[in-house]
Amino acid sequence: MAIHTVLFDADGVLQRPSVWWRAALAPILGSSDPAHLEPFLQDVLEAESSALCTPGGFDDALAQVLVKWHRAEHLTEVLRALNAIDVYEDVMRIVQSLQDAGVPCHIASNQQAGRARHMSEVLNYRSRFDREFYSCFLGVAKPDIAFFERVLEVLDLRGNDVLFLDDRAENVEAARRAGLAAAVYAGESGAQALREILVAHGLGVP
Repeated sequence: MAIHTVLFDADGVLQRPSVWWRAALAPILGSSDPAHLEPFLQDVLEAESSALCTPGGFDDALAQVLVKWHRAEHLTEVLRALNAIDVYEDVMRIVQSLQDAGVPCHIASNQQAGRARHMSEVLNYRSRFDREFYSCFLGVAKPDIAFFERVLEVLDLRGNDVLFLDDRAENVEAARRAGLAAAVYAGESGAQALREILVAHGLGVP
Protein backbone atom coordinates (compact mmCIF):
# COMPACT_ATOMS: atom_id res chain seq x y z
CA MET A 1 0.00 0.00 0.00
CA ALA A 2 1.08 3.59 -0.58
CA ILE A 3 2.42 5.78 2.22
CA HIS A 4 -0.16 8.38 3.22
CA THR A 5 0.87 9.39 6.77
CA VAL A 6 4.19 10.67 8.15
CA LEU A 7 5.49 10.45 11.72
CA PHE A 8 8.22 12.89 12.71
CA ASP A 9 10.58 12.57 15.64
CA ALA A 10 11.09 15.94 17.32
CA ASP A 11 14.60 16.48 18.73
CA GLY A 12 17.12 16.38 15.91
CA VAL A 13 14.43 16.28 13.21
CA LEU A 14 12.00 19.15 13.80
CA GLN A 15 13.98 21.05 16.41
CA ARG A 16 17.32 21.54 18.14
CA PRO A 17 18.34 23.07 21.49
CA SER A 18 18.73 26.84 21.46
CA VAL A 19 21.77 26.24 23.65
CA TRP A 20 23.40 22.88 24.27
CA TRP A 21 22.56 21.56 27.71
CA ARG A 22 26.20 21.22 28.72
CA ALA A 23 26.82 24.91 27.98
CA ALA A 24 23.58 25.94 29.68
CA LEU A 25 24.23 23.94 32.85
CA ALA A 26 27.85 24.98 33.38
CA PRO A 27 26.97 28.48 34.73
CA ILE A 28 24.30 26.96 36.97
CA LEU A 29 26.79 24.48 38.40
CA GLY A 30 29.42 27.20 38.58
CA SER A 31 32.01 25.06 36.84
CA SER A 32 32.93 23.98 33.33
CA ASP A 33 35.42 21.43 34.65
CA PRO A 34 34.40 18.11 33.02
CA ALA A 35 35.16 16.29 36.26
CA HIS A 36 32.19 18.11 37.81
CA LEU A 37 30.05 19.09 34.83
CA GLU A 38 29.79 15.65 33.22
CA PRO A 39 28.46 13.88 36.35
CA PHE A 40 26.01 16.75 36.88
CA LEU A 41 24.79 16.50 33.29
CA GLN A 42 24.52 12.73 33.60
CA ASP A 43 22.34 13.09 36.69
CA VAL A 44 20.04 15.49 34.83
CA LEU A 45 19.80 13.13 31.86
CA GLU A 46 19.04 10.18 34.14
CA ALA A 47 16.26 12.20 35.80
CA GLU A 48 14.83 12.85 32.35
CA SER A 49 15.14 9.21 31.29
CA SER A 50 13.30 8.09 34.40
CA ALA A 51 10.30 10.24 33.40
CA LEU A 52 10.04 9.42 29.70
CA CYS A 53 7.28 6.85 30.17
CA THR A 54 5.24 8.52 32.90
CA PRO A 55 2.91 11.56 32.79
CA GLY A 56 4.75 13.29 35.64
CA GLY A 57 7.64 13.12 38.05
CA PHE A 58 10.40 14.86 36.13
CA ASP A 59 10.29 18.11 38.10
CA ASP A 60 10.58 16.20 41.37
CA ALA A 61 13.43 14.05 40.04
CA LEU A 62 15.25 17.12 38.75
CA ALA A 63 14.73 18.91 42.06
CA GLN A 64 16.39 15.98 43.85
CA VAL A 65 19.36 16.20 41.48
CA LEU A 66 19.73 19.90 42.20
CA VAL A 67 19.56 19.29 45.96
CA LYS A 68 22.32 16.68 45.57
CA TRP A 69 24.48 19.26 43.76
CA HIS A 70 23.56 22.09 46.17
CA ARG A 71 21.75 24.00 43.42
CA ALA A 72 18.15 23.63 44.63
CA GLU A 73 17.37 27.30 44.02
CA HIS A 74 18.02 26.90 40.28
CA LEU A 75 15.12 24.58 39.39
CA THR A 76 13.24 27.16 37.28
CA GLU A 77 16.43 28.19 35.54
CA VAL A 78 17.32 24.60 34.63
CA LEU A 79 13.82 23.90 33.35
CA ARG A 80 14.00 27.02 31.21
CA ALA A 81 17.31 25.84 29.72
CA LEU A 82 15.95 22.37 28.98
CA ASN A 83 12.94 23.89 27.21
CA ALA A 84 15.00 26.30 25.09
CA ILE A 85 14.27 25.02 21.58
CA ASP A 86 14.80 26.31 18.06
CA VAL A 87 12.53 24.92 15.34
CA TYR A 88 13.82 23.97 11.89
CA GLU A 89 11.41 26.19 10.00
CA ASP A 90 12.45 24.81 6.59
CA VAL A 91 11.38 21.37 7.81
CA MET A 92 8.16 22.80 9.17
CA ARG A 93 7.39 24.32 5.77
CA ILE A 94 7.59 20.84 4.25
CA VAL A 95 5.30 19.53 7.00
CA GLN A 96 2.80 22.22 6.04
CA SER A 97 3.16 21.34 2.35
CA LEU A 98 2.42 17.69 3.11
CA GLN A 99 -0.64 18.64 5.12
CA ASP A 100 -1.82 20.97 2.36
CA ALA A 101 -1.59 17.99 0.01
CA GLY A 102 -3.76 15.94 2.36
CA VAL A 103 -1.00 13.94 4.06
CA PRO A 104 -1.49 13.74 7.86
CA CYS A 105 1.67 14.57 9.81
CA HIS A 106 2.16 13.55 13.44
CA ILE A 107 4.89 13.90 16.07
CA ALA A 108 6.31 10.69 17.56
CA SER A 109 8.81 11.69 20.22
CA ASN A 110 10.39 10.59 23.50
CA GLN A 111 9.70 13.41 25.97
CA GLN A 112 9.07 13.97 29.66
CA ALA A 113 5.67 15.56 30.28
CA GLY A 114 6.75 19.12 31.02
CA ARG A 115 8.80 19.42 27.86
CA ALA A 116 6.03 17.74 25.84
CA ARG A 117 3.54 20.35 27.07
CA HIS A 118 6.01 23.13 26.26
CA MET A 119 6.37 21.81 22.72
CA SER A 120 2.63 21.40 22.29
CA GLU A 121 1.56 24.72 23.78
CA VAL A 122 4.46 27.17 23.50
CA LEU A 123 5.86 25.92 20.18
CA ASN A 124 2.25 25.37 19.08
CA TYR A 125 2.81 21.86 17.79
CA ARG A 126 -0.78 21.05 18.75
CA SER A 127 -1.86 23.27 15.85
CA ARG A 128 1.02 22.54 13.49
CA PHE A 129 0.57 18.74 13.57
CA ASP A 130 -2.45 16.51 13.20
CA ARG A 131 -1.60 14.43 16.29
CA GLU A 132 1.16 14.39 18.91
CA PHE A 133 2.47 11.14 20.34
CA TYR A 134 4.80 11.61 23.31
CA SER A 135 6.33 8.70 25.20
CA CYS A 136 5.31 10.14 28.58
CA PHE A 137 1.64 9.85 27.63
CA LEU A 138 1.91 6.60 25.66
CA GLY A 139 3.66 4.90 28.57
CA VAL A 140 6.45 3.51 26.39
CA ALA A 141 9.50 5.02 24.71
CA LYS A 142 11.40 4.40 21.50
CA PRO A 143 13.13 2.16 20.51
CA ASP A 144 10.59 -0.23 22.06
CA ILE A 145 8.45 -1.41 19.15
CA ALA A 146 5.42 -1.14 21.45
CA PHE A 147 5.73 2.63 21.00
CA PHE A 148 4.96 2.27 17.30
CA GLU A 149 2.32 -0.37 17.84
CA ARG A 150 0.40 1.99 20.14
CA VAL A 151 0.65 4.84 17.64
CA LEU A 152 -0.67 2.61 14.86
CA GLU A 153 -3.48 1.43 17.12
CA VAL A 154 -4.57 5.01 17.90
CA LEU A 155 -4.38 6.02 14.24
CA ASP A 156 -6.05 2.77 13.12
CA LEU A 157 -3.43 2.31 10.42
CA ARG A 158 -1.24 -0.47 9.12
CA GLY A 159 2.50 -0.04 9.39
CA ASN A 160 2.99 0.06 5.64
CA ASP A 161 0.68 3.11 5.46
CA VAL A 162 3.16 5.15 7.52
CA LEU A 163 6.60 6.69 7.04
CA PHE A 164 8.60 7.40 10.21
CA LEU A 165 11.56 9.82 10.31
CA ASP A 166 14.10 9.93 13.13
CA ASP A 167 17.73 10.99 13.49
CA ARG A 168 18.57 7.88 15.54
CA ALA A 169 19.21 4.67 13.63
CA GLU A 170 18.04 2.45 16.51
CA ASN A 171 14.62 4.12 16.47
CA VAL A 172 14.35 3.76 12.70
CA GLU A 173 15.21 0.08 12.94
CA ALA A 174 12.58 -0.42 15.66
CA ALA A 175 9.97 1.26 13.47
CA ARG A 176 10.84 -1.08 10.63
CA ARG A 177 10.49 -4.08 12.92
CA ALA A 178 7.02 -2.77 13.79
CA GLY A 179 6.17 -2.78 10.09
CA LEU A 180 6.54 0.92 9.27
CA ALA A 181 8.52 2.42 6.44
CA ALA A 182 11.29 4.42 8.11
CA ALA A 183 14.35 6.50 7.30
CA VAL A 184 17.12 8.27 9.17
CA TYR A 185 16.85 12.04 8.79
CA ALA A 186 18.39 14.95 10.70
CA GLY A 187 16.91 18.43 10.46
CA GLU A 188 20.36 19.97 10.09
CA SER A 189 20.61 18.17 6.72
CA GLY A 190 18.12 20.64 5.31
CA ALA A 191 14.89 20.63 3.39
CA GLN A 192 16.25 19.14 0.17
CA ALA A 193 17.44 16.00 1.96
CA LEU A 194 13.97 15.63 3.45
CA ARG A 195 12.31 16.09 0.05
CA GLU A 196 14.50 13.32 -1.38
CA ILE A 197 13.43 10.91 1.34
CA LEU A 198 9.78 11.78 0.87
CA VAL A 199 9.99 11.38 -2.92
CA ALA A 200 11.70 8.01 -2.48
CA HIS A 201 8.62 6.92 -0.52
CA GLY A 202 6.14 8.26 -3.05
CA LEU A 203 5.43 11.58 -1.34
CA GLY A 204 6.23 14.50 -3.62
CA VAL A 205 6.30 18.02 -2.16
CA PRO A 206 6.81 21.40 -3.86
